[in-house]
Amino acid sequence: MTARRPGWWIPWTFVGLFLVVLAVNGVMVWVAIGTFTGVVDPQYYRTGLEYNRLLEEAERERALGWAVDVAADVAADGHGRLVVRVRDREGRPVEGAEVVARFLRPTSEGHDFGLTLGPRGEGTYAAAFALPLFGQWDVHVRVRRGGERVVERRRFFLGPAAEGGKG
Repeated sequence: MTARRPGWWIPWTFVGLFLVVLAVNGVMVWVAIGTFTGVVDPQYYRTGLEYNRLLEEAERERALGWAVDVAADVAADGHGRLVVRVRDREGRPVEGAEVVARFLRPTSEGHDFGLTLGPRGEGTYAAAFALPLFGQWDVHVRVRRGGERVVERRRFFLGPAAEGGKG
């Protein structure tokens, strides 16, 4: 019988560690492929072609000089209120505007919704909403008056963080 050489197990340890890493990576790839619910623009090519137009619109918005403040509040039952304040370059309230908001869920599809905000005076516009899920929301607010237009985008965590949320 031949005696085992000292350290015979070291190469097998490396092989075992590599097998564990490969197994864990395989599980992570399987989970990633099976659970993707991210939002993807279905017209990504057209969006890319229109990028210069978006840059021109952003420059017009910047030149207009309107300041848009967006605030959202949600109660534990999921009912909330969106308040938008609009001021011009001199700080005066922007009255008579059409204000529309779109709530987009960045982590999953099928929960997006829109609102039309009503005037409350002094350049303030507001609307109530019922939130389908607590968590991260992108809120896109479009303010339009005549030919003038501004789009403001904000990300909010909406919902009581301590309760774990509705979703």
